[in-house]
Amino acid sequence: MNSKRLTRILDTTFALAIGIALAVFQPVVTAQEISLNTQSVEVREDQVESIGGYWYVSKEEPKTYYYQDAGRWLDLFSYHCKDSNKDGIANLQISHDQNHLIIKSQGYPNHPTAIFPNSDNPNTIRVQDFTFRLPLVPRKSDSITRLPMGPIGMSLNGVVFFNPFEMEGRNAVAGYDEVWLDSCCGHPQQTGVYHYHKYPTCVKSPFIDQGKSHSPIIGFAFDGYPLYGPYESDTTMAMELQGDQALDACNGHSDPVRGYHYHVTPNRFPYILGGYAGVVEPSNNRAFQRRALVSSGALQDNTQPGDKYGKIITSVRPGNLVRGKSHQIRIEFDSNAARRPIPEGNPNWVQVGPYEAQSIQREGNTILAKISIPNDATIGVWLDCHIEFGSENRPLVIKRNDAVRVTID
Repeated sequence: MNSKRLTRILDTTFALAIGIALAVFQPVVTAQEISLNTQSVEVREDQVESIGGYWYVSKEEPKTYYYQDAGRWLDLFSYHCKDSNKDGIANLQISHDQNHLIIKSQGYPNHPTAIFPNSDNPNTIRVQDFTFRLPLVPRKSDSITRLPMGPIGMSLNGVVFFNPFEMEGRNAVAGYDEVWLDSCCGHPQQTGVYHYHKYPTCVKSPFIDQGKSHSPIIGFAFDGYPLYGPYESDTTMAMELQGDQALDACNGHSDPVRGYHYHVTPNRFPYILGGYAGVVEPSNNRAFQRRALVSSGALQDNTQPGDKYGKIITSVRPGNLVRGKSHQIRIEFDSNAARRPIPEGNPNWVQVGPYEAQSIQREGNTILAKISIPNDATIGVWLDCHIEFGSENRPLVIKRNDAVRVTID
């Protein structure tokens, strides 16, 4: 089955799953009742044991791993462990040894994606066989380790993060050398590894990111430090901080509750990580095992002037979408700006961030798409829009970065 169709079918179960997930992701410092699939289970502090750092594991089978974040023990992975591609193997399998959390991942997105291959990417999303080892107790390094090509960290759903550069070493996220990412900010490379180059707005985390407090965890770097969403506090993004609390060259900083951690920086280089502040686990990327390929220092922005994809879709209105409501979105495009003729008729697909159009109409160079924004949508982050025309085998795709954002009202 086509990877996009599969992930879209699976995503229809999300409304139920997130209700379950929000119930599971409760503090377990004290005894409490948690609703789980109509069953009620009691989780107590004496039912978990520390395995190192902020990590805990349940004493009883099946093992559940918890991360202590700001005084709460969070089950970060259970929702994402489901078998999303229906091959009989869980997306994630979690274990640990004395020093590491060990994550076996298929690297397969459990959210809607574009159809690949398409007119701007010839590759196909393929199931992977990753094994990642995250240090249970991360340690700061004496110097910044430069990010290699290939995987640099892992999101909670097991999909990997890449640095912001394409193969030639130029910025793949913005400017003249931008590569085509779908509206979930990912795409596959030549061997089928689907990966994110910037903040993946489609990755579900334990708590709703309201933009009113510190963002939740969305993944981990390969030095073991957690990666959070964009917000530091009420309406303030971490990248806006100044002085001692400002993000460093690696996109990280410390606070008294979480210790050192990273933040994504939407629309600002380096987007995910700028380097490793901690000691990297070398088994996670072969480049670390070939020490001649490992250098020090943070990444430098080399964005080339230009706008590779932004000229085809000329406007998306309204630009602000209210959470919990349905919207009729009007998309204007310039067919003369496309590199290939845009087919007649309605597009096959319209998606804004993780949100798929429920109905699509076209009037000339205008597309009207009905999109419902769920109550758990992340607030204030700009979302990309992508549109697909024509064949399921290799559709023509167009996109606009930073097209809309979600607001409360």
